[in-house]
Amino acid sequence: MRSALVALCAALAVPAVLPPPAARAQEASISDNKPKFGPDAVPITQDRDYLRRAEAPDFWALMPYYVPQQSGSACSVASVAMMINALRGLPNPSTERLVTQNRVLNEVDDDVWKAATAENGDGVSFADFETYVRRSVAAFGLDAEVEVFRPKDSSPETLAELRRILTDNERSGRDIILLAYDQGTLTGDATVGHIAPLGAYDPQRRRVLVMDVDRLWYVPYWSSDEKLLEAMVKPDRSDPTGSGMVRVRLRGGIAERSPL
Repeated sequence: MRSALVALCAALAVPAVLPPPAARAQEASISDNKPKFGPDAVPITQDRDYLRRAEAPDFWALMPYYVPQQSGSACSVASVAMMINALRGLPNPSTERLVTQNRVLNEVDDDVWKAATAENGDGVSFADFETYVRRSVAAFGLDAEVEVFRPKDSSPETLAELRRILTDNERSGRDIILLAYDQGTLTGDATVGHIAPLGAYDPQRRRVLVMDVDRLWYVPYWSSDEKLLEAMVKPDRSDPTGSGMVRVRLRGGIAERSPL
């Protein structure tokens, strides 16, 4: 098992404090035989069936722009950069750059977000993440609605609502969902708050594909929608009410940019 804090995105979580190198080496030697994924996650390398038989518009919108988080606490920035690129699409002019994580931070120009997502930063709360998504949408001129789903429990009614949202979202590549959840609940590893784009939803098997930006350790993986709900409502040190997801849905095209 890898060191919990080395992989810490710290989204919605706590300051990243790394154990000394000797302790990390000892931990690695003890847990070399631990599987990469726990029983509630299936890596995309082992299951591609849905992507072969379904249109999967969100997956193909996101996949060209799939990036690793640039620091241990930058999952929020990496996820936003992927979302902006996916909704903008590939620019036609040769002079137009793609959206990088640094460009997101520079365009939004918020010192708190920059500090929170720097190496060993504290990450962001779910409430702050929603704010940064909205500001990023405005900064890049997307004519889009931002919707928030914050489940309060894992009741059958809440699960039914989650499934409705996921099924609706899967119909088009013009809306992207960013998940805020406890990573360890899905992967079987460290309990840490994390943010990643939703790559796809298979309504028949009721599974989500998580495009985890923690690329030092993971590839995209499938998990059940029930487990995702559990991961979203799990209390976090920064917020005992859990987290949720943010959905960005295009209304039209790219709006004229306006100052923040």
